[in-house]
Amino acid sequence: MRFTTIDQHNYRQVCSLSVTLEQSSYLSSAPMILARAYAFRHQNSEVSVIEEGEDQLGLVMTREAEPGEIILDQFFIDQRFQHRGYGRKAMELLLQNLRERQVKRIVLCYREADQAAAHLYRSLGFVETDERDEDEILMELIL
Repeated sequence: MRFTTIDQHNYRQVCSLSVTLEQSSYLSSAPMILARAYAFRHQNSEVSVIEEGEDQLGLVMTREAEPGEIILDQFFIDQRFQHRGYGRKAMELLLQNLRERQVKRIVLCYREADQAAAHLYRSLGFVETDERDEDEILMELIL
């Protein structure tokens, strides 16, 4: 598994990645994630396609909150590849990469309807903070 930069050669394929209809009520579409990354470019946003072999499995977007702190802004696995362990594997690889970059804290949020994400994040050591961002529940992981 690897994270690949999105460029002029792969962006059309990336934009076709999608989640289930139910998930679309609380997860952003691939084009919206690309737009969000552009909007947050001043915070060193990075969006990558998650790949394994020839398959594009999903997307991940991060940005800097402050030095040593990363916001995991967006993360999803395409509906064709869900329930196969790719989400966990991608998150483990992301955490390893962030540790190597000397990141000290990762912050993310999820919507209550997304219990699969909540379970995954908790199993990786994330804990809920007492904060909310509108209808989203904040979690953090101290590395």
